[in-house]
Amino acid sequence: MIYLCNGFSNGMCVDPRIKRIDEPISEDEFIEIIHNCNFKSAIGHEALANYLSKITGKRIIRNRLNLNCTYDDILLMVSLQGRLPEHPTYVEYKGRLNYSVVRFEKQTMLDIENSLKKIEDIKMGAF
Repeated sequence: MIYLCNGFSNGMCVDPRIKRIDEPISEDEFIEIIHNCNFKSAIGHEALANYLSKITGKRIIRNRLNLNCTYDDILLMVSLQGRLPEHPTYVEYKGRLNYSVVRFEKQTMLDIENSLKKIEDIKMGAF
């Protein structure tokens, strides 16, 4: 499933065997993807849903979902640069969003061992 999201937390992918891969894209690429795929909105803020509807020409609804991502899921991620006022307007979003495609892969035992080694290196101050 492809989800359109405005945030990611570790609780959205609880399987430790899954590796998250984040690939930045441009606003133009984001709009093209929105036009060429079927997605489910998981946008949690009404003003952002309205803004995305305007720039893409597609109806995007506010739809707070609890996601548990698996290997087959893809997230079209929209994230804000900085903070907005309490009730942002269309103009306040313009030029302040980052876009990315997030996909999930199975981790191999080698991936897991390398991750554990990096954690140990950080704990030992070797970073």
